Amino acid sequence: MVNDAAQSRLFQLFAQMLHYPQPGLASAVGECAVLVSPSNQEAGALLGEFQVFVEKTPYGKLEEVFSGAFDLDAACYPYVGYHLFGESYKRSVFMLGLKERYRASGFEIPGNELPDHLAVILGFLALCNDPAESEELVQEALLPTLERMTRKPEDDPPEQSADLSGPAAAHGADLETAKPDTGESPGTGGRRIIYYKVLQALHLVLTPMGNGGTPAALESATVPAYGECGGCHSDCTPAVAEHQC
Repeated sequence: MVNDAAQSRLFQLFAQMLHYPQPGLASAVGECAVLVSPSNQEAGALLGEFQVFVEKTPYGKLEEVFSGAFDLDAACYPYVGYHLFGESYKRSVFMLGLKERYRASGFEIPGNELPDHLAVILGFLALCNDPAESEELVQEALLPTLERMTRKPEDDPPEQSADLSGPAAAHGADLETAKPDTGESPGTGGRRIIYYKVLQALHLVLTPMGNGGTPAALESATVPAYGECGGCHSDCTPAVAEHQC
């Protein structure tokens, strides 16, 4: 049986981790690791590594790492529509559809963020009461995006190699050479990839939901009480792009 409260909290925590760093981030990571670890040890371990980094890194440095991961590396742009459709009319249609979904549910986009920001969609899913709609967004939008964001260049088909040229081409190499204490990778101009661990963990947790089930971490999960934790694009997702609420 799905624990709706745990699933909602899980989406909230991942949304917080994938927003610009704010106070309380380490606590959110720790809570998320506790929530997912019993049923998904790999995801829990990735979050544990990220938590260690957050706890020992000043917020100014965290902000720099966040910008290096998501603003300077096209392979990790945090905009779902960009990964699905590129900068095209279909992305505009996709964003319009998201705004209509948000409006119908009373969900407000935080700040001046675009509606297809990964963290914004996760925040919406935390409040969404329609399991079919949640499953659709996860399966047709989030999972394809996370597969692209966590893909190494050698995993790409030859015809897509050009999409990961320039700064993005270094993304996969960095995954093997990153320094866990700094989040930096040697030989890449200081590129930061520690947030890749969060993306990996999210992908692992959401994959069962994309197959029509409950996220594996939530099969028997309960939300911890406060304080318990200790701290190719054009044809990918036609249904999501054309959905009108």
